[in-house]
Amino acid sequence: MNDAAQNIHEVMYWRYAVRKFTNQLVSDDFIKQLLNDTRLSASAFGLQPYKILVIQNPERKEQLLEASYNQQKVKENSHLLVFVADMSCVEEMINQYTKRMWLYNDWSCKKQTSMKQNMLAALSHMNKEEQYQWASKQAYIALGTLLVSAASLKIDACPMSGIDTQRYDDILQLKALNLKTVAICPIGYRHPLDTAASANKVRKPLEELVVEIV
Repeated sequence: MNDAAQNIHEVMYWRYAVRKFTNQLVSDDFIKQLLNDTRLSASAFGLQPYKILVIQNPERKEQLLEASYNQQKVKENSHLLVFVADMSCVEEMINQYTKRMWLYNDWSCKKQTSMKQNMLAALSHMNKEEQYQWASKQAYIALGTLLVSAASLKIDACPMSGIDTQRYDDILQLKALNLKTVAICPIGYRHPLDTAASANKVRKPLEELVVEIV
């Protein structure tokens, strides 16, 4: 096993869903690196139909506490990250993406047009609920990337979907921004009294998890 693979293996064992954070803040440099790593996450067609809200204001966190079923880690953390689905026009997303692809790649007009047509054929038929479900799946992929990046930086995190997403939308006034809440992830540093940190990591054995199809 090479050093990079060993490092990923170790940090995946190190990370866990933190129950209680200290009041230590994650540095701006680490926040920037964490978000930039997440920006590089995989997504369908590379469209990234989601955004990440970064909340540090204690008063704003307090407003979201009840909508999080009073889970204190939503308030007591360094930063609260909210993954939201981008509900803006899919055709416009595709237009902007293909323009960027053309700008940064030496592609012919024919190739760009073909790619754009393929995207439109696959995605333009969606209604708003279908768009939300599609965008949510892409946001969860990004959340997974964020968790690995955070662990590599020794930043603790707790991905959470047990929230009232409609209340989040209302409190954060997301409708006017064409955004809808998907999931949240408070980050920071584990508290020494968080007993979950010392618990053995329990997962399915590989032979139960993996099914080989021949």
